[in-house]
Amino acid sequence: MESNPLINAMDPSITLWQFLLHLLEDQRLRHLISWTGEDGEFKLLDAEEVARLWGLRKNKHNMNYDKLSRALRYYYLLAVLLSTAEYR
Repeated sequence: MESNPLINAMDPSITLWQFLLHLLEDQRLRHLISWTGEDGEFKLLDAEEVARLWGLRKNKHNMNYDKLSRALRYYYLLAVLLSTAEYR
């Protein structure tokens, strides 16, 4: 299984937004996801790897970016996340 202590330490019932926040708070993972410096805006730098880690966390080994992005779009619908495209 995954040996990353960040991934192993997290509660399996964690939500996607909580997972992303954990990744953003870990300076070791800045090559995967990082803050842009603008009001909570972040960017996925290696979206496939973030999706793979999310899949490991949720025990969904077929997770990929297409599936992760579907969940992100659902978060836009619920206003959990806001798309930056709406502001540009």
